[in-house]
Amino acid sequence: MFALRGIAVSLAFFVLLYCLLSALVAVAWRSLKLLHTTEQRLADLLFASRVFPLAASVGITFVFVVPSFQLLEPRSIEEGIGTIPLALGVCALMLIACGCFRVIATQTRTSRVVARWLEGAHPPNVDAAVETIGQIVTFQSTREAPPLTLVGVRKPRVLVSVSTVTLLTHDELHIALKHELAHRQSRDNLKKLVFRFCPFPGMAKLESAWSQAAEFAADDAAVSNLDDAVYLAAALVKLSRLVPVEAAPVCTVRFVTGSIGARVARLLVRNEAAVGEARQLRMRPWYVIPTVLVAMLCVFATYGPALALAHEMTEWLVR
Repeated sequence: MFALRGIAVSLAFFVLLYCLLSALVAVAWRSLKLLHTTEQRLADLLFASRVFPLAASVGITFVFVVPSFQLLEPRSIEEGIGTIPLALGVCALMLIACGCFRVIATQTRTSRVVARWLEGAHPPNVDAAVETIGQIVTFQSTREAPPLTLVGVRKPRVLVSVSTVTLLTHDELHIALKHELAHRQSRDNLKKLVFRFCPFPGMAKLESAWSQAAEFAADDAAVSNLDDAVYLAAALVKLSRLVPVEAAPVCTVRFVTGSIGARVARLLVRNEAAVGEARQLRMRPWYVIPTVLVAMLCVFATYGPALALAHEMTEWLVR
């Protein structure tokens, strides 16, 4: 009974904290769009905000709630679980099951659609436009597939249609592939799958904002000069005219997605100074290290009182 009560209390605390943090994120995430930063950093902040409720709830539950119950709860007292902790525990299990089902369903549908796209596919010819991409590119000729898309989570690869190769020039194809490679390096397909594991109403706009920022960030990563910007804009305009018969599943990143007009306009108004500034800002990921170290020191310094506070909160929950 002690173990069951501990599991019920931990699950109840987890689901309450998850819902509270998710509601706060759903309301407050728009303030991130006011920051003056690169699109890649904005995309990272939006992704971190989206997964923060789940990560924080799991971390606090296992670091504070479970140890406090194990160490401070008297084992000799025979106490029932209680209706509220039991009901909240069931809600937590349903939430976890819903996330797992969404992930499995998304992966299953994506695998089925990609397998259909790959029918009749063949490796690309050795060409300067794809030499920087290596073995992750596969040309395919099915009409239902998008003209250019990144598929796969564990080993992502880029699928390019024959019509795309015919329509784009050498330079346009090269820069478009660099855009998809930027998505691959950012693990954007995996991030989309993580979103599926964090169900909560009201998060669609946050995920849409992350998708737009990720597209802008991939554009920035692919472009190194003004000529590249023109080639990428031309590739977007040309491929936007190729409408696929079947919509791409969730865990894929299409080249032609988001607001094409906004992406093209943004590319055409670029200048060399903006390109250099964006690349300089992307090379400073170390700024998070002091914050992490300070947070760890605070946790170690206050761990005992925090356990006592967590136990008091779980006691209130049980009552």
